[in-house]
Amino acid sequence: MEKLLFRAVMKGIKEMVFIVKAEPDGEFTYAFLNEEAKMRSGLSDEDLGKPIQCIQPDLSSFLYSQYRKAAETKEDVVYKDSYTALSGETYYSKTRLSPLMDEKGECTHITALVNDITESTWAELDAEESRERALESRERFRSLFDHNLDAIFYLNLDGITISGNRAAGAYIGWESEPEEIHFREWFKEKDLTEVHHAFLKAKTGEASSFRTKVYMNGKKIDGLSIFVPVMIHHEVTGIYWILKDISTEMDAIKRFRDSEKKLRIIAENAQDLITLVDHKGTIIYASPSYRQVLGYHEREYEGQLFSHRVEEEYLPELEASFIESIQQGTPWKLQLRQQHHDKEWMWTELHGTPVFDDQDQFNYMVVVSRDITFNKKQESRLEYFAYHDSLTGLPNRRLLQKTMEEEQQSGRQPFSVLMLDIDHFKTINDELGHDAGDAVIEEFGRRLKMSTRSSDLVARLGGDEFIVLLRGVENEDKLSKVADKMLSAIRDPFHFNGMEMSVTTSIGMTVVENTSCSPAEILKAADKALYQAKARGRNTFSILSLN
Repeated sequence: MEKLLFRAVMKGIKEMVFIVKAEPDGEFTYAFLNEEAKMRSGLSDEDLGKPIQCIQPDLSSFLYSQYRKAAETKEDVVYKDSYTALSGETYYSKTRLSPLMDEKGECTHITALVNDITESTWAELDAEESRERALESRERFRSLFDHNLDAIFYLNLDGITISGNRAAGAYIGWESEPEEIHFREWFKEKDLTEVHHAFLKAKTGEASSFRTKVYMNGKKIDGLSIFVPVMIHHEVTGIYWILKDISTEMDAIKRFRDSEKKLRIIAENAQDLITLVDHKGTIIYASPSYRQVLGYHEREYEGQLFSHRVEEEYLPELEASFIESIQQGTPWKLQLRQQHHDKEWMWTELHGTPVFDDQDQFNYMVVVSRDITFNKKQESRLEYFAYHDSLTGLPNRRLLQKTMEEEQQSGRQPFSVLMLDIDHFKTINDELGHDAGDAVIEEFGRRLKMSTRSSDLVARLGGDEFIVLLRGVENEDKLSKVADKMLSAIRDPFHFNGMEMSVTTSIGMTVVENTSCSPAEILKAADKALYQAKARGRNTFSILSLN
């Protein structure tokens, strides 16, 4: 009999049966599992006697609370739960915990009988979900209908207005119930043929749309109308007329077309080059001004790379500016040289602006290029005069100082500095006038240039003072030969307005080997040597070491 009872509990009962032992220390351990419990929970006889929290740590907190409740109250505890079977499927269960008492009335074991309520739970959930979906669907439709910014009219099959949403009421001026008005009342006679045709199509079950002006409550609406059939049991029972006010969009289109026309006029008459370049760097539009500025027809550039006829040395910077502008979304500016039709190189200043679409995807680059050749020439002239003497065209003090500093920093080789002035130059100015003095200074500078190499530098400091920088001349023998050559060149007669003049010079020289000396210290040494040459009677030279 006991064996039969054991077999019945183990295999005959299809519910899961657990017997849990209530340990004295408050722990709970599995004491018995029937076959159904083993199969669904994944537990085995090896788990018997082990604490539940060691076997099922993720469930122990909940289970312990239920077991303690049954043990403490000594009454049955019923709860619903869900679990995941070994197959991975989720099951729902209803569990009854029944405490077992000893002769002292203490709870020693708890029997857990677990009933599978998965099917009934799923049925309840499906029914609730269906109700929620139906309610949500109705609410969505009501929200879509009532709060839609477009006017929605419900028409019967005769075209009479039966109802409408809030936007429809605002258009017509309904205060309470809508008036039964035929929809044709809101259209001009000339548009009724198209409107009536669309309505008839909707009555056959086919939606249709058209664009025409609608006149409601004294207001003209540039509208897009859609007739949608209302189908119930595959039969058309009415028509939804959706009216979308596109007046703003049409105004925007008109403004865009007007703007496009103006931009076309600007582009076709602009003096600057206007170019559109795609993401590959290909020119997709070139303005007619290409003909005037570069001498080429604009069609010769369309389809070419933007670098077409750009001087090669500027290509890396042009490409880098283009790429960075697209990546950063910022404008860029660059000056470069482009080839004119007559093969001359001309300077242009480019201003590029990337244009992106609504999804921030690059569309094209707008580049406006201006001819700045004249400005560049003016800049070159200003830069030239900033570093050159206006009378002789020789380098001035600024360029001399810059050159001396570069020579010292390079450390290539020693160099020498010569300081010269014209003997008795004041007498020439006083007796013959400043025109004669200027002519002497110009000729003096020319003869110095003729007496030096192309690698040397001849500069005018001001007045009748000149400086000669000799590269690679570092000893007195070489300096003496250079000085003799200069003295001889200057002694040749000068001529001015048919007059012959005798001009001489004095020269002070120093060799620069110490790179720590400043240009001022170098000139000071040369000036001291010049003073010594003058003290010797002029028309000679003096060499002074730079300490």
